[in-house]
Amino acid sequence: MLFSNLKTSLKNRKKNNNLCRNFWTPTKIVLVSGHLIVLPIYTLIILSLLLPLFTASLSASIGTSHHSTSIPWIDDASECEHTGRNWRDRKCWDNKHDPTF
Repeated sequence: MLFSNLKTSLKNRKKNNNLCRNFWTPTKIVLVSGHLIVLPIYTLIILSLLLPLFTASLSASIGTSHHSTSIPWIDDASECEHTGRNWRDRKCWDNKHDPTF
């Protein structure tokens, strides 16, 4: 009985080894290697295509903020106020200036 259990366990071990050998065929190794090479490349391509979308949304949120800027070519208070700007400290100030201008 002990001898028959030993034979059975040896047969099971051989079956398990054969399954591993049958699973890792050269074709499957090449396919898995190809996937491991192609996957990072496509990931980088997709991220590089999505990056401009994120930067555009960030610059749009920055572009909505306004900063005061003095207008150097207007040096008269009446002309400054006529254009809808503020005259302050002997300078014409534009309160709706885009920082990317």
